[in-house]
Amino acid sequence: MNLNYKQKGNFTVEFAIVGVAFSFLIIFSADVIVKLSLKGKLDRLSYSVANILKERTQFQKEDYTLSDKEISTLNTIAKQSMRRTSLNFDGKRWGMRIEALQFDSKDKPVVVSFPRGTQQITPSIDMDTLTNLAVMTSWGRRASIYRVTMVYRTENWFGALIGEEFNTVSSSAIMIGR
Repeated sequence: MNLNYKQKGNFTVEFAIVGVAFSFLIIFSADVIVKLSLKGKLDRLSYSVANILKERTQFQKEDYTLSDKEISTLNTIAKQSMRRTSLNFDGKRWGMRIEALQFDSKDKPVVVSFPRGTQQITPSIDMDTLTNLAVMTSWGRRASIYRVTMVYRTENWFGALIGEEFNTVSSSAIMIGR
């Protein structure tokens, strides 16, 4: 026999279960929103830095090689841009890697890489595999290919609840030079 007074705790238990599930959903949604916003910022910034790399050859005569000083300047520009657009930007969570696939006078591919920041960046595709993307310029040489990869380590809100790591947001842009 179902007596009314024996079912009073049932609502409390169901409400607690639904409340916990709803809390997980809100934390998950907030974590995804923060990471998607950061991903958009990194996408725009990596594309902009790759475009600067491509266009810099317009101002340099025949010297298409990248210098450490240029990369440091681009890293500073990128970090300052992130600092302006993200209120709680922390330079210790930042990583950037600029790679260039260039061709020597014998048309042999040469890959140079410039890592910056504290975050380790391991690209999923080696630059050597992108040689087929290089086009011949009107000057009879192969155009360089530039890749800019940026990484930022975020807070791990949802991952901390379920015991996983979901805290790295990255973006990569590839650009064919002039």
